[in-house]
Amino acid sequence: MNRALAAGLALLAGSAPVPPAHDVALHLVGTYQIGQADGFGGISGIDYDARRDEWLLATDDRGEHGPARYWRARIGYDDVGVTTADIGAATPWRQQGGGAYAARSQPGLVADIEALRIDPLDGTLWYASEGDRAARIPSFIHHASRDGAYLGEAPLPQRLRIQPDCACGGRSNVGPEGLAFTPDGGALWVAMEGPLIEDGPLPDATHGALARLTLMSRAGTVLAQYAYPLDPVPGGAGPADNGISEILALDAQRLLVLERSGRRAGGGFVFDTRLYVVDVAGAQPVPADAPLDPGKARPLGKWPVTGYLVPSGWQDNYEAMAWGPRLADGRRTLVVASDNNFTGAPTRLLMFVLAN
Repeated sequence: MNRALAAGLALLAGSAPVPPAHDVALHLVGTYQIGQADGFGGISGIDYDARRDEWLLATDDRGEHGPARYWRARIGYDDVGVTTADIGAATPWRQQGGGAYAARSQPGLVADIEALRIDPLDGTLWYASEGDRAARIPSFIHHASRDGAYLGEAPLPQRLRIQPDCACGGRSNVGPEGLAFTPDGGALWVAMEGPLIEDGPLPDATHGALARLTLMSRAGTVLAQYAYPLDPVPGGAGPADNGISEILALDAQRLLVLERSGRRAGGGFVFDTRLYVVDVAGAQPVPADAPLDPGKARPLGKWPVTGYLVPSGWQDNYEAMAWGPRLADGRRTLVVASDNNFTGAPTRLLMFVLAN
């Protein structure tokens, strides 16, 4: 599998000209830092509500610093950068039956929320949670009202779920990590952070891996599934990881995919993020009900997004990404947010404009 992945990634990194549909360019116009206060931090999901002109930011806190929750915020910016970020009160998520999610140290359903999206049809919320095999905690995608109340779920396909009784399914902390609605709101893209157990080993410095990218109906029916080729872990040997952090729909056929890697160095972590565009038009789906065969599965092509540059000193654990309001001249904006893991470091925002 490693040779096949390496060959595929080598082709992706080659010097062939980028097709016009895949030549996506950004321009960094601003940065901003939000201090950790009143339980704010651990941001793993972000989305913008154009109807209310407000941002929603979700945390992956598993009850260690407060309940599973999200915040409303006002983020002001113009064509020269971010000017303000006012964080409102937190809204707790509630599970089916009305109760709060359990804390990590307690029995019950624990939420480890890694993605948040506003429903483009009615303004309700959808969020994805990773699971834990050892603790037998399932991964899930839940649907909620704006006050955090449970409305339902989009059932994950069986193969993507945590399955502690077999050597298959999702890994702990490598579950559903990215969500994106199709532009018409009729379906939902779900990105696994890394490979399923039966799809091969996690990426390391010598090889990448295949992560599943699934298009689902709102009821959980698999409409299509693709193999996304993860990069090898950059930066050399040592404890490290690499996976998908978030996805966004560019249009009906193209997605932005944010990859994030982290490795231990000097008593802490060094992070690296890369942004790619993938195009499913003409791509070969993979069988949703069988292990991926590296010799037969044809990974999606991916192309680096020009201009996705993190400023010096701002490399961080970027896990959340959303389209923002258009600027006065009509250009589309993109905001990327960091997860500080409640270390006391600020939450960082990067603001880009789409240049083409």
